[in-house]
Amino acid sequence: MVKFDLNMLHPLHVLLEERSVTRAASRLHLSQPATSATLGRLRRHYDDELLVRAGRTMQLTPFARDLLPAVVHVMSQLKPVVDRKQSFDPLNSERRFVIASTDYLTAILAGPLLETFAQEAPGASLEFAPQPSRDGTLGAFASLDLIVGPVGFGIPGNSSELFTDDFVLIASPDNEVLARAHASLDDLEALPHAVAYLNSPDQDGVHDLLRRAGIGNTVRARLFGLATMPLLVAGTQMVAFVPRMLAAKASRTLELMTFELPDAMSIPMAERVYWHPRDEDDPAIEWLRGALQRTVPMLSRQPRGAAPRKLARTHVRDS
Repeated sequence: MVKFDLNMLHPLHVLLEERSVTRAASRLHLSQPATSATLGRLRRHYDDELLVRAGRTMQLTPFARDLLPAVVHVMSQLKPVVDRKQSFDPLNSERRFVIASTDYLTAILAGPLLETFAQEAPGASLEFAPQPSRDGTLGAFASLDLIVGPVGFGIPGNSSELFTDDFVLIASPDNEVLARAHASLDDLEALPHAVAYLNSPDQDGVHDLLRRAGIGNTVRARLFGLATMPLLVAGTQMVAFVPRMLAAKASRTLELMTFELPDAMSIPMAERVYWHPRDEDDPAIEWLRGALQRTVPMLSRQPRGAAPRKLARTHVRDS
């Protein structure tokens, strides 16, 4: 039976997970020599190399590969007990928080949330990670503090509402069709579209809605994620549907026209923050959730320049 040295369990977990002394040192807030010395003590304790060099990278030994799941399990059991004994002082914390989010959420949240950090936790740092694979388990929280994402994507854990966004149409100001005074939804049939997807290329709620309304569209470009859509559309004749807050953010640096959908075609997108149930009473994670909530009012919904125009319907079609 493997005997864990509880004082060394956290460094062991980080080293096995990172497979790099340099990256582990950053996470542990230690120097590289100190982290190397820690690895040496762990090797002696387990009588195994744990990490071995393979070219320019480090790989786990067979023993370490078998050990890692047990380490993760023990850490998950100990974490709520240890954390509840610790208070969290944001003003004096140097903790690195890790939040997984979509590219769109990172684009609109990162800057304002870092402003909240600067005011409330100036010594803490923040890392935005990609959304983990959706396997329905809580395993991703072994390396994440929070996940921020849309409702309906099967993200596990406890959760609370963060905000609700909706979609608008964006186009370049020199778009020859939409620059006219009375642009309509029917004009979209004459324009090339850039389409984003979040889950699979076959799932596209916005354009499904257009098809149900009897409005055809020609897809010129399809890409994963939403954040780069404004860059793709700017300076072209393409149009794209993006969340309102992303359009407002992009308008600070790009020349874009923004168009409202008719009320009957509004597509709300609810965003929530998710955490592991074990962290329900964790003071640091509780502060981080609160920091996100306090940041939401800083997010802009209004584009710079002209207010969004309303896309009318020139005639009614049977859906």
